[in-house]
Amino acid sequence: MNWDAEAEKIIEEIPLPPIMGRFARMDAERRALQRGLDTVSPAIAKAVEKGYEHVFGKEATEIVRRMCLGEDVELPDEFFEDDDDELFKIEICPAKFGACTDGKRRMIQDIVAPVRALLKKLGTTDIILRRALTPLMSHHVLRVAVIGCPNCCMSPYFADIGIICAFRPGLREGCVQCGLCVKTCAEEALCLEDGVPLIDHERCIDCGACVEVCPKDAICIEQKGYKVVAGGTGSRHPRIASTVTPFTDLGGVLRIVEKIVLAYRDYPQGNKEISFHGMVERAGTQNLA
Repeated sequence: MNWDAEAEKIIEEIPLPPIMGRFARMDAERRALQRGLDTVSPAIAKAVEKGYEHVFGKEATEIVRRMCLGEDVELPDEFFEDDDDELFKIEICPAKFGACTDGKRRMIQDIVAPVRALLKKLGTTDIILRRALTPLMSHHVLRVAVIGCPNCCMSPYFADIGIICAFRPGLREGCVQCGLCVKTCAEEALCLEDGVPLIDHERCIDCGACVEVCPKDAICIEQKGYKVVAGGTGSRHPRIASTVTPFTDLGGVLRIVEKIVLAYRDYPQGNKEISFHGMVERAGTQNLA
């Protein structure tokens, strides 16, 4: 694929989190290919820029843009703490680099420090050291994934513990029947009936996208919370994490994390090493909520 020099410059300056930078260039080539073109033009590059701004929103785009310029955007310090001296690791989605709204960022911030403090208080590293039967390697590390929304772009479902920010929508008066919420909902959990939006909570995954597009605030975030999953792994026997609870508060998350760590500590081992995901698979999640 050929590139116009101006298009190259536009793509290089698109504000994206570091781990996503390469996708902008590939997206430009995608657009060119789909148009039957052999050159990425400035017009295509600008379309890529607008596309990412639409996906991330103006607020997040501006934060990342300022980061790219070297400005201090005051992202929480706890997002960048390392756990190199521990046998647990807290991983955060691209929201870590500002790629989300301020509300989602605060929810992540609210959970990260308490979870880290709890894992240290429980002596998680010592528990793993006492239970390990083979030389320590990366698979011994308890992986906790904290994700800013149910899109789960860095999947918590392959982590030992996944904590997903959830935004439960509710309805208020003022709907003008524009249909934007219905068009936006990827889960088809919304419909308009007699001029009133209806939410199918069985299909809804609490992502909050409908709230963001409603021009009249007729759909609001009724409650914020966290979904917790456990027992995922991508190792030699891949396993998708099981849902412990679809919705809970900060206190609920901490109780679940504590139960998982203590259940691992006390689980019968015998002469074979047991992993966190192996323990969850065998014991189930019914006693963890």
